[in-house]
Amino acid sequence: MKNIFNIIIFSFILWVGSTKISFAETGPADIYKVTMRKVELCTASTGVASCENAVVIGSGDRTVDIAAVGEGVVAAAYGDSALLPLGTTYTHMRVTIDRKFSVRSKTAISGGDGNTDACVTIATTDDMYAGDQDANKYTHKPAVAEGGTRAEMNMYLINDQYTRCNNADCDDVDADQGQEYDQGVGSSKHQTQHADGSSDDDHLLIYELTSPYTVALIAPTIDISFGTSAAISVNNNGSNLCQIWAEEPAVTITIK
Repeated sequence: MKNIFNIIIFSFILWVGSTKISFAETGPADIYKVTMRKVELCTASTGVASCENAVVIGSGDRTVDIAAVGEGVVAAAYGDSALLPLGTTYTHMRVTIDRKFSVRSKTAISGGDGNTDACVTIATTDDMYAGDQDANKYTHKPAVAEGGTRAEMNMYLINDQYTRCNNADCDDVDADQGQEYDQGVGSSKHQTQHADGSSDDDHLLIYELTSPYTVALIAPTIDISFGTSAAISVNNNGSNLCQIWAEEPAVTITIK
């Protein structure tokens, strides 16, 4: 007998809490690279640090462009369902990803309030991060001038306290901005909240399977599909300046 259920494993809620702007607009991405680090199945979970009787079905860094056609096949090959012990029932999945994404906007996107109407992702430079991207990637949020040359741009899951850049060189800033990652909202049940000053590169998410899966004699197959039609959001960050966020891609995994 085949056990069939659908689960959503990636729900990158980057536009939440005190950072959310009501006039943000979304648009499509034609490149959206995420690095998967580990995938585990759990028999129960009560929080992001909880994955009871965890079995790792995929590990090791694998960067996947989920905006690419046919990339679901590559992502599915990351996990090995043959590792699951016979007869065990799983209810949750824990996914570890890198906090860095590489994203390119497919089209220009409006900032939503009439002041910016040509926001695109641009090539990342150190200047966008007050002179040092690596040191400030989790503590600063760049400002991007509208009308730039469209290119892949690095984006990061920032800490719960961060500095907002108010110009392209990030020498005019607003410090102590709040970032909160939703818990129990959307598809994920729990996800990491990155404390002020954190340099940990991992982001963990817990998902509840829509139906418990009991391991049978026939190993299940894993199919993955993606959608990135609203994977980028922007809002106005001053005259002719855009603040750009990687938004939630639609990622559906079917195990049967």
